[in-house]
Amino acid sequence: MPTLATLLGDFLADRQRQLRPNSLRAYRADLRIAAAALPQPLDQITPQHIEAFLADPKVAPSSARRRGAALSRFFRWAVREEYVDQNPLDRVEPIPGERRLPRPVPAGDPRQDVAKAIALAPQPFRLIFTLLRETGMRIGEALGLNLGDVTIEPGREGLRIREAKNKVERVATLGPNSTPKSLRGLRAHTRALASLPLTTPLFSSNRGTRVSYAAAQYQWARCCTRAGLVEPDGSLRYTLHQLRHTRGTELIEAGQPLEIVQRVLGHRDIRSTQGYADLSERQVRAALEGA
Repeated sequence: MPTLATLLGDFLADRQRQLRPNSLRAYRADLRIAAAALPQPLDQITPQHIEAFLADPKVAPSSARRRGAALSRFFRWAVREEYVDQNPLDRVEPIPGERRLPRPVPAGDPRQDVAKAIALAPQPFRLIFTLLRETGMRIGEALGLNLGDVTIEPGREGLRIREAKNKVERVATLGPNSTPKSLRGLRAHTRALASLPLTTPLFSSNRGTRVSYAAAQYQWARCCTRAGLVEPDGSLRYTLHQLRHTRGTELIEAGQPLEIVQRVLGHRDIRSTQGYADLSERQVRAALEGA
């Protein structure tokens, strides 16, 4: 039975196209530390072993959370490659972290400006960014979609998200009212891919490989630059992840129950969703002022 150390190179090579260079370096560093602390064969590493490793008092909670995330991603890969039967991180209590409020694009003209930036993107990036904006899914979830994950049958429209951050598969609900641009774009996009196997990546590069995170970020930066959404110091005014925050905030502002927003965003813990409700200061102010 292989060990974490012996499989680390294979895992990093497999993830190379989907991770940014900085993320790849962070995974390599964290997993090397984990491999030294967990030398057992993979199938003998228990949740208790991992909890002991992550509980090192000399390590900051933020670093422990990052190491736990790296280990979880490694074991999900190991399960997929059939080196082990299950991910031991599924039974490890998450390390509490600081609660941060989401940062949506402000309502009004800024959201219109973002819509104009998305419209400037070439395909398939325009559709990718539209999905992030209308469904609230994460960029990694969108890039991980395959052709077979798309359902566009009327009344059952949705996207099956397999590579979810919280390790729980879900369906991103689509509809002509809630996600009109995404649905139109997907109908046209899947027609062009109709002759391909269902395991084909939904979004591919010109070389036929799955669109990478780096490519999506590059195209987002180009669109924002062309749309003038750049700060004086050259940084982007809005990030791709803020499209997700914006969708969650819109749903809260529209009066949707927290449970619905939790389901849309794929939060395992509703306390993560609560941050969107706390953020809506504009609603509180309007209520108090009688607007």
